[in-house]
Amino acid sequence: MDGPQIKALAHRLNQLLFNQLVGRIDVPADRWQANVLLKHCAGQHVRRVYSHGRWLLWNFSHGISWACYPLRRWRWSIDFPESDSGSGPSLLRSVGIGGAPPASLSAMVVPPSVSPLLLIPGRRPLLRMTLTDGRRICLSGRPLFLIMLTEGLWRHPELSSLGPDLLADQFSKTQWVYRLRHESGKTVSQALLEQNVAAGIGNQSKCEILFAAGISPSTHMTTLTREDLDHLADVAVELLMAQFRSALSPISAPPVPRRVFDRAGEPCDICSTPIAVDRSGCDNRWSWYCPNCQPAREEPMLFNPEETRLAETDPVRQKS
Repeated sequence: MDGPQIKALAHRLNQLLFNQLVGRIDVPADRWQANVLLKHCAGQHVRRVYSHGRWLLWNFSHGISWACYPLRRWRWSIDFPESDSGSGPSLLRSVGIGGAPPASLSAMVVPPSVSPLLLIPGRRPLLRMTLTDGRRICLSGRPLFLIMLTEGLWRHPELSSLGPDLLADQFSKTQWVYRLRHESGKTVSQALLEQNVAAGIGNQSKCEILFAAGISPSTHMTTLTREDLDHLADVAVELLMAQFRSALSPISAPPVPRRVFDRAGEPCDICSTPIAVDRSGCDNRWSWYCPNCQPAREEPMLFNPEETRLAETDPVRQKS
């Protein structure tokens, strides 16, 4: 999940949980090392759920925060109690809200002796938060999960090094262009994935941004002008915002088409040229692109080969 999908998830969670009282928190005893810290949040109100880049952040009323990062696929789901006979099993309506295809809206019977933590097939159950109104929020998967004081949240090394969030209300394009200009030793494909330059851009978003901007992934940052960087910033914000609207309201907002990502060998939607794919960067991330719509640029040479030619003999030996 890239930044837009995390922001849509945070928006929906915040609408559902803002100022709600947490009645209970359950975690598997054999799979979690921070049981005491997690359960300490029971009996507290959820003050805010928001995101920065690919981080999902929770603030609680007693000054504790959670920070979650999707190292691998995760899933958040909410169980809405529909009816309860008192003696029989409770009836829950489970709705997936992020990280995986939504669960069926049909009700499922949950025996009292079975923990809902075990009802999500194919996922590692991590925690279940039960609100005082009966709703249950379940997290499964394998995220990075941090628990810390809210006042020191942004001093944590994982968060303090993050760059600006392109979807934040206070985002400054000038600041991001300034950070990009200081990535002179990298290609544009590498620079866009640097989370200290801009938080939330994943590999898929990177490929689509470069295609929309008409820039080859192998383009060196030194060849981009200020106008190129301004255009790249405008395209990035527009594309990420479209992805956010689509993730937030998939019914009303049309899905953002994949023009190049994971389409190697397929024809380009604009020029019908086969989509190419290369590895780039120190981590060898795949980059999909159209060779025709994103032509490679020539890198500037330090010396003119026609004016400065190396001597055929060693000048030191020649003098001796």
